[in-house]
Formats: sequence, structure tokens, C-alpha cells
Amino acid sequence: MAKKISLALGGGGTKGFAHIGVIRQLEKEGFEIDAIAGTSAGGIVGALYAFGISVNEIIKLSSRLKFTDIFQRSSDDAPSLLGLGGLYKELENTFGDSTFEDMKIKFAAVSVDTVSGTPIIMNEGKIVDAVKATTAVPGIFPAMKFGDLNLVDGGVLDPVPVSTARWLNPDLPVVAVNLIPPLDRWPETPRMDIPPFVPIPQFIVDQLNQFRLGQAMHVFINSMEIMMNMVTELRIKVDKPDILIRPDVFNYTMFSKVEVDTMVKIGEDAVKRHADELTKMFGIANRASRWLRVAKKPGKTISEF
Repeated sequence: MAKKISLALGGGGTKGFAHIGVIRQLEKEGFEIDAIAGTSAGGIVGALYAFGISVNEIIKLSSRLKFTDIFQRSSDDAPSLLGLGGLYKELENTFGDSTFEDMKIKFAAVSVDTVSGTPIIMNEGKIVDAVKATTAVPGIFPAMKFGDLNLVDGGVLDPVPVSTARWLNPDLPVVAVNLIPPLDRWPETPRMDIPPFVPIPQFIVDQLNQFRLGQAMHVFINSMEIMMNMVTELRIKVDKPDILIRPDVFNYTMFSKVEVDTMVKIGEDAVKRHADELTKMFGIANRASRWLRVAKKPGKTISEF
């Protein structure tokens, strides 16, 4: 019998490449991914995989991305510190005008409407629009306009979208992947400067980091990660995934310049550490507990506005 699961892939910036390794190792262990909910970086990886792109192809795509290209600004960007023009171009080349009806696996990306404060489940319309919305880190990357909605990164309210993954298929166990460090593993001296891959000459970046802009980046982004940590811990306690996987990416920040292969290996190793727990998910007791759960819709879809 196929070991079907739903995945909840959390945000984490460049640490999100670890999600690729998680998926690859789950495949090796014989699990079939039936549904994916993703926030931010988890939304990118989840959308690619749900669209039918193999893990090896996702690795190739990720490896050819240049950080200096990813963060280009576009003329029509909403106000923000950085742009994602290079990433958007790659996503547009990959998805084109494809919609959620073209997905091979059930998928939803999570974003938040800053006008109403409502979590938004992106599971209809163009795939690329959903991915753009879920990656719009407030203030850092441009917010996405959808009619009267102003959408930003789903990590504001739901950094690891367990409830959305469960809603996509209530009968399956949810494996959640959290890339945000627990408080007891928080880096001692987190350093959050202007990202080294911003398209500004490095000597200028070095100078700016010594003054107010670099200091402001340090305070703002570090505060955001602490906030996301607290929100995530609370949501995990409430939403209760069947298995929580935490790849050991805790020495990295959301803007760390990373090697894709290194992150993939970290993701694979994290799954291996949970091999026994993953098998027990399909025991009678665990199946019975899932039958008793009520999978409520955790937000609104675009069409409900």
C-alpha cells in the first residue's frame, strides 16, 4: 500500500533549498506526496514539485540561479527594500500561464492580505501569481496586488502551513518542515547585514553595513526572524502536525549565501533522523487520531473576496 502524506513546507529564505532534500529523501523512503501547502520559500519548492518537476530538475534550476540576478528590481515593483525580478523571470519561464488546474499534485500557497488581516489560501488562478504573493516578505520584497487585496508573505500568520496541508487532504498524515531555529538553538550573535548578493558593488555594501542602513537591516530582519519563531511555535502547538522535521539550518539566516547541494544534504539528513517516526504514522492509533480531527478551512481563497 502506498504511504501517502501531505507536506507543509515553511518559509526560511535561502534555507528553503533544504526542502528539496526533504522531498528527495521522502521519495527514497517510499512515501507518495499527495498534497503540499507552502509558505514563502516552501511555496516555491512546493509549487515546482506539485507542477510535476522532478527533484533533480529543481536542483538544476536552483543551482543555475545567481543571487545577483534574483534580487533585481522591476519598474513596476511596489515599495520595498529589494526586488525579486530575477526570480520572477525564472518562475514565469517555468510556469508560464499555467494555472492550478495544471498541477499534478494538490497544492496551495499561503499569503496574508494586509488590508483585512486575513490569511489567504492561494489554490486557484495562475501558479506564478500565487508564488509571488507567498514570497513577498513585508518591507523586503514587493507586496502583490490582487484587486483590492494587498498580499504579503504567508509567514506573517502561518510560517509552516500545517492546517492548510491538512485541509487539502484531511485523511492523510501531515509532515511539516520548519526551517526557523528553536529558541534554544538561536545563533548567539546573529549578523544581519545588507545581503552580499544585492546588486550593489561589494565595497559599497561593506561601507553601508558600518552605518545606519546596515544597522537597520540587522535590527529589522533579526526581529522578523524572532517574531516568526514565536508565531511558528504557537501554530505548531495548535495545528499539531503528525511529524515535525527541523533540518539543521540554524547557523544560516534567511539571506545567507548558501550552496544548494549543501542545503539539499541537510534536508535529506533531517528525514533520515525521523525514519522510525515516519513509519509509525501509519499505525492504527495514529490513523484513528486523524479520523477524529476536523480539518477546518484555515483562511479565504481569492474567489471569496
